[in-house]
Amino acid sequence: MKVLTLNTHAWMEEDPLEKIEQLIDWIVVNEYSFIALQEINQSMDALAVNDPTFVRPTGDHPDVEIKADNFALLIVEGLRAKGLPYFWSWTANHIGYDTYDEGVAILSEYPIAAQSLRVSKCKDYAHHYTRRLLRATTLGEQENWTIVSCHYSWWQDASGDELFKHEWDQTLKSVEDAKSSPLLVMGDFNNEASVSQEGYDYIKETAPYLADAFTKATEKIGEATVSSAIDGWDDHAEEKRIDYIFADSEKEIASYRVVFDGQNGPVVSDHFGVEAIFG
Repeated sequence: MKVLTLNTHAWMEEDPLEKIEQLIDWIVVNEYSFIALQEINQSMDALAVNDPTFVRPTGDHPDVEIKADNFALLIVEGLRAKGLPYFWSWTANHIGYDTYDEGVAILSEYPIAAQSLRVSKCKDYAHHYTRRLLRATTLGEQENWTIVSCHYSWWQDASGDELFKHEWDQTLKSVEDAKSSPLLVMGDFNNEASVSQEGYDYIKETAPYLADAFTKATEKIGEATVSSAIDGWDDHAEEKRIDYIFADSEKEIASYRVVFDGQNGPVVSDHFGVEAIFG
């Protein structure tokens, strides 16, 4: 089984339609079982649409409809046209760049049920501190997985208020019932692995039943997921690993690979993607 996570920086990159096609072509070749996507944007004033494989999440999600230029929708439509259908879900986090509904998505080769949950203290849809996770549970006779796509805040804000810790605590509460079954938590954590006593260490302390795919994989190709200063990391130009795949620690992870980095796949975002192969 192969999985992927990527912060797409949707509609903020040059030549976004070309990047959508590059993403589609890559996914067609690799045929991931599950894909977690972050910064999946759509224009707030675009036309609302329906899609036959979209799974509307339950939970306390804001009442935001899927719009015609939803970045995940366009990827799913392109994949379907190439003979690779996915079930998918999306939930909005907050308004991005004063223009977009910004959210997180999950694509699954299996039927899913989905749930949206606010994990941040902030509730204001107009504020970028409002964060939600999207949880999907596979349905059917195959092994039942729980998949979480997440885009967390930084460890703390300028005033010293802890942001990530609260969001992660809420995440753990939301997956308490999934600890005994295969679990994937994937996304942009906005906490650097090399910084001690912050988010990465807090994850290891509070969720020992989750393994970092990078540290557990038998084969490792690449490490950093951001190579320069980006939005939210304007004063941190050095390479950093802030995008993760955390998985049920009982699962064997054969390989970890950084993709969409210009070496393994084209650069399509200000983040690189992370791929893991199980078994």
